[in-house]
Amino acid sequence: MKISKLIISLLLTFSAGLYAGDLEVMYKPEIKKVNASEFTSKYSPFRWEGVNKRVAMSRKSSLFDYRIREAIAYFNAEGEFQRLDSWIYNRGSDGEMKQEKFEAYYEKILQQLTEYYKVKPRKSGISGATRSTAYTFKISAVDEISLLVGFEKKPFRADFLCLVVRNYDKRRARGTAASLKYLTKQENGDVMVGKIPMINQGPLGYCVPATLARIGQHYGVDISMHEIAMIADSSSKGGTSSKAAMASLKKKYARVKLKIKDIKIKFPGASYISGRQWVDITKSEAKSRVDKLEDSDSEYKKFVKEVKKRIDKGYMIAWTMVVGLLPENGEAPPQDSGGHMRMIIGYNDKTQEIIFSDSWGPGHEVKRLPMKSAFIVSNEIYEIIP
Repeated sequence: MKISKLIISLLLTFSAGLYAGDLEVMYKPEIKKVNASEFTSKYSPFRWEGVNKRVAMSRKSSLFDYRIREAIAYFNAEGEFQRLDSWIYNRGSDGEMKQEKFEAYYEKILQQLTEYYKVKPRKSGISGATRSTAYTFKISAVDEISLLVGFEKKPFRADFLCLVVRNYDKRRARGTAASLKYLTKQENGDVMVGKIPMINQGPLGYCVPATLARIGQHYGVDISMHEIAMIADSSSKGGTSSKAAMASLKKKYARVKLKIKDIKIKFPGASYISGRQWVDITKSEAKSRVDKLEDSDSEYKKFVKEVKKRIDKGYMIAWTMVVGLLPENGEAPPQDSGGHMRMIIGYNDKTQEIIFSDSWGPGHEVKRLPMKSAFIVSNEIYEIIP
């Protein structure tokens, strides 16, 4: 009798071990009640991506018996849970996957989810910004989770597999009214939008998707970096052409829920076309342009005016520029320069600086650059609102 009980116990342990992930237990109704203040202590593999505790990420988690490249939890500025993504596969990070393997992959996961939740999924053809196929599991009267399956049919191209649970409140105010709530004015002269989420682009060339996802999440828009990357057809190897990406995303407001408006400024041009390639100006040329720039320059004055106008409304500005040409944050420029998108989140009239943020994780939330330097290295700036 004791032996039989031992065998049964071992079998149960082995069976549970087949589904030994830490993520599936998070996809329960209780997750929506977990506040940011307790999230990382409750779910230890997750770490905050910034001091504002708006985005937590785990690269050490698993879903059943699958190791997940990244799981991302989003919170609003009040610390309320918004969304949990488990990126089981995405083409930008993992490379191409053949159709047979892709289909077998998600069918096995669907089977495991069905067994785990003891409910069959409902299939729908459209879900989220990517308009992907969704297999939705109704896990309570008001709660559901979805396995998003993204692919192109002709020719076949596997894009992503993502398990997601959402908790967005559509009744929350957005736009100017919501934005002004987080605008701060400090005694040192800083005028800055606060409580902005940090979404880390990591090693991917995703500065455009990460920047726009940060702005979207700040406004309570249901969007992620990977979804924007797929809509804009970004490449992890070659990065994202900012002009091409922004042009593509402008036409797809119904999907990304972000209005993209060019702020018309005639910048000197930190990059130029040479043959068929974009080439950055030299560091010495950039410094010379800063030294020669007059306060009365009409385009420079317009740049300052337009930046302040948006920040004073509580808006963040998507800013394409060349990084590495001039000193930033009081430090010498790095050896290499290159095109980049970052966010302008504030300004300081006393010090004549803009305040910006890079999508590079903790330590890059708030940085500074002289106004004139910012103007010289700029290529385009965009107003982004819901």
